[in-house]
Amino acid sequence: MRPGKRAEPSVSDAVSSALATLAALPVLRDDPRAVDALATIAAHVDAAEFAKIKRLTRAAQIVNSSLEVDAVLRDALELAVELVGAERGFLMLSEGRHVVAVHNLFSFEATLNPNALPKALVEQTFETREAVFTTDAQSDPQWRAQSAVIALHIRSIACVPMRVRDRIVGVIYLDSRVKPGLFTPADRELLTSFAHQAALAVENARHFEGERQRAQRVADLQAFQDRLLEAIANGVITLDSERRITSFNRAAETTFGLEADKIICGGIAALSRYIPDFPELIETYYASDGALLRAEVAARRPDGARLAMQLRFTPLETPDDKGVAVVVSDVTEQRRLEEVHAAELAHKNAIQASFSRYLAPHVLESLVANPSSVQLGGERCRATMLFADIRGFTKLATELEPERVAEILNAYFEEAVRIIFEYEGLLDKFYGDGLMAVFGAPLPRADDPKRALGAALRLRDAMRDGLKMRLSDPLAISIGLASGDVVAGHFGSSLRMDYTVIGDAVNLAQGLQSAAPPGAVYLDEATYLAAQPEGRFHRIAARVKGRSELVTAYAILPEELLSPVRV
Repeated sequence: MRPGKRAEPSVSDAVSSALATLAALPVLRDDPRAVDALATIAAHVDAAEFAKIKRLTRAAQIVNSSLEVDAVLRDALELAVELVGAERGFLMLSEGRHVVAVHNLFSFEATLNPNALPKALVEQTFETREAVFTTDAQSDPQWRAQSAVIALHIRSIACVPMRVRDRIVGVIYLDSRVKPGLFTPADRELLTSFAHQAALAVENARHFEGERQRAQRVADLQAFQDRLLEAIANGVITLDSERRITSFNRAAETTFGLEADKIICGGIAALSRYIPDFPELIETYYASDGALLRAEVAARRPDGARLAMQLRFTPLETPDDKGVAVVVSDVTEQRRLEEVHAAELAHKNAIQASFSRYLAPHVLESLVANPSSVQLGGERCRATMLFADIRGFTKLATELEPERVAEILNAYFEEAVRIIFEYEGLLDKFYGDGLMAVFGAPLPRADDPKRALGAALRLRDAMRDGLKMRLSDPLAISIGLASGDVVAGHFGSSLRMDYTVIGDAVNLAQGLQSAAPPGAVYLDEATYLAAQPEGRFHRIAARVKGRSELVTAYAILPEELLSPVRV
């Protein structure tokens, strides 16, 4: 039939259409009294029309009986074909405009030739949202121009939208290549009502499928979370928004010595028995609006064993809830080892501090780092030697009590060592009332002579000023300096060795110290030229023990002590 020329339906057709509409309503279809009332009315209607009404009711029941989308789509098409006696058909969904169900080899034809589908007719139904019917497409000018209609010799066509409220979810297309005028006005009403029911069934099935997939995702996520929690080495405790414990993984069971069944579904009080600070921490976490929180707390096991725990609070969001995950790390053993290590380190430092009074710093560091690294032997280097000795101390020692002698000697050495260390020298040894210091071994520096001379002058001034007054006994020292190549290293035996230096500069410095009068500083020419001191130094020729010739030296003599020399 051409659009715009609608035939007036007969009274029988109108009544049949009204009955078909009522029969398709779920609220009536499922009410036995309504079914009986419709049957009573239908008894006075044409038997053939009433048979169609019964087919519509049965079709609506069948299409609504499944919740699988694919099955609903197939059933909808098959029932529509059966309902009106169509030869072929297909069902197309609006999303993507693709065919999802076919009847009577139509899929084979569409696969071979996509243009075999009457696309223009289907698109018109999607766009206008109105059903399209034609009684003889071959003679209808509107559809005769469609290649698919001519090629497939289609005569009767029905294209009905599947409407849900104001939205079209798909189209049911039916046709016949044999019989024109197949679809009567009653068929049209019948098919339109069925398409509406089919659309609702498709939406219900889609909604169910969506919910099923969502439930499956949640279940899969929960299963994955459970497997993940079991695989994590750290303990993990999760709580929901009501602060109920929802999981307690195997690592947490091991850490606390608890079975998960005894604590899951419990509240914060269940944990506070083992982590007393937990209620306060969870309140702090929620008060910060779920900010990441870390804390180390004391905890205990059911058997009373003390634990040290690190807790990390992080948000845990699911589609249905917003909780918190608490990662529990047992650091009890780590803290115990740290305490042991701290005690061992303090013990080692105490030993090192004690031995630093006897050994050179770099020797002590080598021993601590690698006890086997100290071997007999030495290396050649350039150094400045300093010898200082108290003059007349032997005579003084015979006149004083031994305790007083020790007191004087220790006071002198205390000041002398402080000055040598201040100028970054190495105290080599004490010998009687004298000492030997090295500037340049084991690490030579360009200013070694200058620092050695500075230390000598400071020691001389200290003896002259404060130290002499503190000791209340007349003391005077002589100092000798010499620079040159020496061999620095460990000398002695495998059972007992000392770090020291040997070489001519050592002997020369000791000889100059012995030649210097009380209160004088003698330095060899090499030290003088390298240090380049300011002020007047006396150039002298000194007689040094063990040398046949006089040695050229530079001296600060006692009478010049009132005119300090600046280095």
